[in-house]
Amino acid sequence: WYSQEDFSGLSKKEKESLFSCVMYCQYAPTGRARCRRCGEDIQKGELRLGYPFRWRQADDCYTLYLHPECYEASVFGIKEKDLRKKIYGYEALNNTERARLWKEMRSEGRMAKASKEGANATAEYSSGSVGIDTKSLPEVPVPKDMAVPMLPFQKEGLAWMCQQEESSVKGGILADEMGMGKTIQAISLLLARPVKGPALVVCPMAAVNQWMKEIEKFTKKGTLKTLVYHGSEKGRVATQFKKCDVVITTYQTLESDYRREAHKHRVKCKYCGKLFMPEKLTFHQRYFCGPNAEKTKKQQKTAAKKAMQSMGIGNSKASSSTDAPPTITNIYRDFMKQAGVTVKSKGYWNVMKETQERLKGSSSSSSKGGDDGLSRERLALLDRKELVELCDKKGVDSTGRKPELVDRLMDFAVRGTTSKAEEPVKKVSLAMKLLTSAKAKAKAKAASANKTVGKSSKVKAAEPGKAGKRMPLLLRKGSTAASKYQGVSPLKSSGKWQASYQGKYLGSFDTELKAAKAVRDAAEAAESKGKGKKAASAASSGSSGMARTVASSSSGGKRKREETEEGGDPYADYETFEGAQLDLTDSPLHTVQWARVILDEAHRIKGRTNSTALAAYALQTQKGYKWCLTGTPLQNRVGELYSLIRFLRVRPYAFYYCKKQGCKCECACFMRDRYCPNCGHVRFMHYSSFKRDVSNPIIKYGYMGAGKVGFQKLRQDILQKCMLRRTKEERKADLQLPPIKVCIRKDKLSKQETDFYSSIYMQSCVKFDTFVHSGTVLHNYA
Repeated sequence: WYSQEDFSGLSKKEKESLFSCVMYCQYAPTGRARCRRCGEDIQKGELRLGYPFRWRQADDCYTLYLHPECYEASVFGIKEKDLRKKIYGYEALNNTERARLWKEMRSEGRMAKASKEGANATAEYSSGSVGIDTKSLPEVPVPKDMAVPMLPFQKEGLAWMCQQEESSVKGGILADEMGMGKTIQAISLLLARPVKGPALVVCPMAAVNQWMKEIEKFTKKGTLKTLVYHGSEKGRVATQFKKCDVVITTYQTLESDYRREAHKHRVKCKYCGKLFMPEKLTFHQRYFCGPNAEKTKKQQKTAAKKAMQSMGIGNSKASSSTDAPPTITNIYRDFMKQAGVTVKSKGYWNVMKETQERLKGSSSSSSKGGDDGLSRERLALLDRKELVELCDKKGVDSTGRKPELVDRLMDFAVRGTTSKAEEPVKKVSLAMKLLTSAKAKAKAKAASANKTVGKSSKVKAAEPGKAGKRMPLLLRKGSTAASKYQGVSPLKSSGKWQASYQGKYLGSFDTELKAAKAVRDAAEAAESKGKGKKAASAASSGSSGMARTVASSSSGGKRKREETEEGGDPYADYETFEGAQLDLTDSPLHTVQWARVILDEAHRIKGRTNSTALAAYALQTQKGYKWCLTGTPLQNRVGELYSLIRFLRVRPYAFYYCKKQGCKCECACFMRDRYCPNCGHVRFMHYSSFKRDVSNPIIKYGYMGAGKVGFQKLRQDILQKCMLRRTKEERKADLQLPPIKVCIRKDKLSKQETDFYSSIYMQSCVKFDTFVHSGTVLHNYA
């Protein structure tokens, strides 16, 4: 493909040999291509249409493919008389193939069919014929301590909630429409399935009194003791959590307690002095702060609101103040303030003089220590051999990959000296290299021998009378991870080691060995618990010896498949990595093992990375019972559902997995390091199950092809598994509500309101027109 811009570099003969077209048609030589519109594979030997696509202005074009049925006339605008001119390869087809191609291109198209199917599916779902059949669930009696009767659909909701807590999800999303009694169903669950310990209810500030009143109204006096954790006296109240049944708090309190502890781990930037979390400090110094920080092209197109304070953009105080008019010196002062430099002079020439003196002082200091010749752009052009030579010349460690060498050299350029951890390494001879490799092989053999000894010791420990022997420390299979022990990973911010076993966080420890021992203790406890369950089941089926013999003689693979079909967890063997855990021992809400956690108006955590959502993820429960109450689980896009799934820990869609064959790595968050701390594989070998299978196909293809499959997975594997939603229209017979009366009232703005509205409107128009002229509208769209 050649565009009009590429013609300048071609000769006259080359230009004459080109064919001017919009698309080309061919029979697919392989089955690897995928339709750009529907996402389905184009089978080998099937007729397809190709069209050019240029990713960047400087790059070459490449071809995207379509089914003829997915052709859109509004996009390409090819008419029947233009087929020979605009479709390359059309003349090579016979008359039958040409007629079939044009017929498929003129057909209704898969997009129209998909929209009809989507409308039919929506109508079918809204009619109530699709979804969870709560009427077939076993009826759960209304708790005796309930002071008011429950409606039929509320009893069905109680039965569903009790069943959900016995499933692998151990909770769910109650998404009934507003006003259908989600609160009373949650209260009835607390009474129907009492668990030792307090239950936590997180709700908006406006709903705290409502929860208090409804618990008092719907239950008998003295049944549930409630406590509100909010306000200035929450420190005194925190000691009384275990004395009550229900603790009610707000999202603001939960987030502030979490943020207070998280801010203790912030690190100071050596250039501007601002405090950042360790993972965000690297991003800040790479793109925004420091001598080598450089914004990407996309970041440069985004308007900097803080840098334009003196021009009255994004700051009401600056726009109305007469002390900061939009002069050159004031704009320069704002920019320098963002860079961490305070300009004390007033007036244009005084500011210029002060800047020149500052530049002279910085150049003299940099010539004494540091290296002016080193820059990230120059180092990126060198190959690894040249970088190694440069590292040896500067006395910097020359081992590792090219990005690591560049980072060390840039750190040397800024600091001027090497750190203790990066002292120059002595040159190693060939004999020393062979010796170290032999030692590594011997160490690997010893580790494998320890594993076999560990397995035999497990068998011996199971024998009666030999319970004193301990299980060996659990070792990883991969050798590239940050720790050789399972469930152990380092915390860069504090230098400690965190331990987790089967998704449960065990705490942070001073040494790696202590963390490994904690994982070993948790594994022993889980093993002894499993043996107790097996012994109890064997004792209960002691009389049916024949049935036990028949079951044991069946094939192991079939039995495993049946167990997973009956509700077993296929991800039970996966090693879950929780990520870098903060020390939240000083947060009262995060130190208690709650009986249940209930999020009222759970769409408040729809942003999966904001501090409110992270604070909710960090809450701990005894048995994993978590509930989300919301009338709008989806507000704008499918991705908003992920935060609720992540809170409930619905497998596999709440986690990240490794693509490497045979790797059983499961991560609760996307790691920022280059290599996974859990399995040791490259970071980009990991994927989010929810994004890959659900949200990305739906966003890309809609209700067609791969997008339709994504909708089916969303409905069957996620919503059908953990969500219950009823509307007033479906249950109007149970509610017996009066008919809705709609009254439309038209009000006019006053003169002051009109002036205020028009001023905001004109400001927005000017700002938007600026983005339009510069071509950066999408980069500044919120």
